[in-house]
Amino acid sequence: MPAASKIHTEKTIEGPAEKLQALLSSFQSRVDGVRGIAIADKSGLPVSSSFATRANVLTVTAMATMAIQSSQRVYQNLALQGPNEVVMVGPDSTVFVSSVAEGQLSVIVVLEGFANLGLVRIEVERLSRELSEILGI
Repeated sequence: MPAASKIHTEKTIEGPAEKLQALLSSFQSRVDGVRGIAIADKSGLPVSSSFATRANVLTVTAMATMAIQSSQRVYQNLALQGPNEVVMVGPDSTVFVSSVAEGQLSVIVVLEGFANLGLVRIEVERLSRELSEILGI
């Protein structure tokens, strides 16, 4: 049998973990000033993350999830519809936390101070839709 007829192609099968990492990398390439991004479940446990710094991802996801949940409780106590986003601004950085997938997940984005928050919001909405597809929620 000629060598040419023995060639077989392999399909790259990507699981959810690889798809999530690709999603985070794509987000970072579309938004300038991203120091890191993580997805956490409603318990604050990391589902996927990509940080350029040596951040303790578990601490970041747990505390950021707690921040969005606490802000929602404040709104509940005021008889208001709760926020889906929390933005924490520091002297040289911003932390953006968004509740997505009907509160099942949080997206945490750590940004340089110059980052465009409007673009971050748009890209988090896109990320949310893609997360729902990948994870089936």
